[in-house]
Amino acid sequence: MKKTLLFCSLFALAAFNFMSCDDEDENNKDNTTNNGGGATSNLSAEFVGASDCLGSPYDTEGTRAGGDNLAMSYKFDSAKGEIVLNIEKIVLNCAAIPKMDFKFNGDTIIFNVYDANTGDQADCICTYDVTSKVNGAESKVYYVRPEFSIGEETVQVLELSQKSEGTVYFPQ
Repeated sequence: MKKTLLFCSLFALAAFNFMSCDDEDENNKDNTTNNGGGATSNLSAEFVGASDCLGSPYDTEGTRAGGDNLAMSYKFDSAKGEIVLNIEKIVLNCAAIPKMDFKFNGDTIIFNVYDANTGDQADCICTYDVTSKVNGAESKVYYVRPEFSIGEETVQVLELSQKSEGTVYFPQ
């Protein structure tokens, strides 16, 4: 009886120990949403604004340098610790109110462009440019990806120590 109790206690202790060694840190899930820092990230973000409708995406398909891929231009100001990010020609409804939110996970910047219009939608689509700022950036490597991405090919690298501005493309 004592051996059985001892064995069960050791088994329960071992199982608890394995469960507590899980790599996921509950304080580090998706550190922040808009305008905040997190446990492993000093970054924060603010939405700057969006353009008016730039026209139908059918008028411009395949004419960008990146083809029909989603393009993000960036410009880093090391003195301010600020990266200005501009998503170019995002396709949304004509009645859209374009917005952009961020989450941070260490040195990974995760963005989500969405339509904040919860009312009536139009029977057309438009392209918009959406601009935001990421604050607290340093002259180092950051990874950037859309929130709803498929695979590693949607993660792009911003090597801010080598290049302070440029454009990256995300396959769609």
